[in-house]
Amino acid sequence: MASDDVPAPSLVTPVDAVSADGSAVTFVWSSVEDGNAYRLQVAETARFDTPVVDAEVGAQTAVTVGNKLPTDGQTFFWRVLVERDGEWGNPSSVESFVATTEAEAEQGPAEAADEEPVTELARAARQEATAQPFDFEDQIEKEKERGVAYEGVAASQIMGISASIIAVVLTAVAILFGWFGQVSQSAEGAAAERMQYRDIKQAEMEAAQELQQYEVVDEEEGTYRIPIDRAMDLVAREEYQQRQQPE
Repeated sequence: MASDDVPAPSLVTPVDAVSADGSAVTFVWSSVEDGNAYRLQVAETARFDTPVVDAEVGAQTAVTVGNKLPTDGQTFFWRVLVERDGEWGNPSSVESFVATTEAEAEQGPAEAADEEPVTELARAARQEATAQPFDFEDQIEKEKERGVAYEGVAASQIMGISASIIAVVLTAVAILFGWFGQVSQSAEGAAAERMQYRDIKQAEMEAAQELQQYEVVDEEEGTYRIPIDRAMDLVAREEYQQRQQPE
């Protein structure tokens, strides 16, 4: 059961249906204070009825999923949940991307550089995650190997190793919290600017359509709307006819 008290992470990349290499897609999101673990979900629909990927990734906030998605231009949707104090929070907002080939992903849309500048922090996060891809099948094999290796190891040694790992993870989370906070603010500002631009273009298109169509405004009063070009032509013709009439 999801807890309303646990905040949702902010998704950083990929967003806005950007092209991504389907053979190795890097997902980056902001960390949540006191978050113990994250759960990555990727699906073919925004309802997440049958997720293609649904896995806990520990305390990582930058993960590369390898060999799980096609490269044929199919659109996928993703979101992240965070676990804190034994409870999973509500899902984050949903973002989308297009799974393409590596060459198509590197080429990207022509206007991408103008609409969404990428900060150095985001580049570093993707490079770090790509350097160590998170392959789910390999992860299962590693878990099996660790299970065999732990046999015969003293409980005190295991506890000592676990404590060291937890300390390193908590330190990394504290550092990444400020790091991804800046990236998230930049992404949210760019998204707001794109939304405002789309609203303006939509209003311009609707106004242009109204100026180019016939429509009944008030049939009883005999009021009608005609295209502005036609209206200007009629006004000019009427003015010309009036001038031709003898005084």
